[in-house]
Amino acid sequence: MGAAERARDIGIELTEEQLAFIELAQEFARTEIRPVAAEVDEHGETEVRWDLVEKAHALGLTTYMLPEEVGGGGIRDCFTHCLITEELSWGDGGLSGMISSAGFFGSTIFEIGTPEQQQRFLAPLCAEGRPPLTALATTEPDFGSDAAGMQTMARRVDGGYRLSGQKTWVSNGGVAEWYMVFAQTDPGSRSKGITAFVLHRDDEGLSTGAPMRKLGDRGIINSELFLDDVFVPDDRRIGEEGQGFYGLMGTFDESRITLASGCVGIARAATEYAVQYAREREQFGKPIIEHQAVGFRLADMQTRLDAARLLTWRAARRYDRGQRASKEASMAKLYASEAAMFCTWGAVQTLGGWGYSREYPVEKWFRDAKLEEIWEGTSDIQRLIIARALQREGA
Repeated sequence: MGAAERARDIGIELTEEQLAFIELAQEFARTEIRPVAAEVDEHGETEVRWDLVEKAHALGLTTYMLPEEVGGGGIRDCFTHCLITEELSWGDGGLSGMISSAGFFGSTIFEIGTPEQQQRFLAPLCAEGRPPLTALATTEPDFGSDAAGMQTMARRVDGGYRLSGQKTWVSNGGVAEWYMVFAQTDPGSRSKGITAFVLHRDDEGLSTGAPMRKLGDRGIINSELFLDDVFVPDDRRIGEEGQGFYGLMGTFDESRITLASGCVGIARAATEYAVQYAREREQFGKPIIEHQAVGFRLADMQTRLDAARLLTWRAARRYDRGQRASKEASMAKLYASEAAMFCTWGAVQTLGGWGYSREYPVEKWFRDAKLEEIWEGTSDIQRLIIARALQREGA
């Protein structure tokens, strides 16, 4: 069943534009991402697949989420982002994240930046040719889930600020040209003092560590970011002092929903592969899908996949209506990430010994899926957000 049929099942008619983007993303995932995914898994932690970035950019897949005013595709609704992200993540979760990284960087600028800043920092991402990569730097060695506790400092000086501190797990770290960095301008005030800044890789005092070695999601490079008294002029502060946390939380609500759709893409890839394998693999004189133990596991995988997608779409539609969606975003991200973990585990289990072999893609998807339960707020944090919402609002 395709995306249009899945949407129609719950009363949603996709637009011609949405259908065209889905077809574009499907084809790109099938012909460009899938063929190189295994190779990137082996070598992608240290080098960027610029050929893939440039092809995606030429098709508008790197900039569809940026405003038309800066040359982007102008697709601002979260629901369409989810449709596209599911397809790209079906190809590969890490490469999907790299392709769409401009959206994470641009979200805060779009949310609280000035029109001049939007033109200055976002328009170059939409120009022809090889696009500059961007990064979002929030996590610190001692502060991950507790974003309000970050300790990177921004000290006011004549004409701007001096930033000092350390960020970690920066996606595109070391290969990005521009970094969105969040720092504390009012020590001790937690979220009320967090301010957003744009830094350039050539800023004096900015450096990055070696690429981090990871269990999975190797299609995107991660590194640490070191800030040693880096001067940032006033015109590279995004929003007012203390407004950064607001911009960051807005980014998190939307990004958690789109990340949930990425989880759906990974879960779908694993489920489709496992079902096809179970139809063809015979044991004890019949296809293994006819054995109840295998059939029931596949049934659970498909059920969790569909439930994850529905939660994700609900959160996206609520967000697009301008309603508060923090609880729904966390529910989607929580359930979809754990569904991806279950479905990829189920695929490995269905393939048995072959599922453990790198000759088949399911072990890679299994490793990739683990990150989804951790980044953008762990499953524990998502449960905490949901529980606090229930305390305030009730069921």
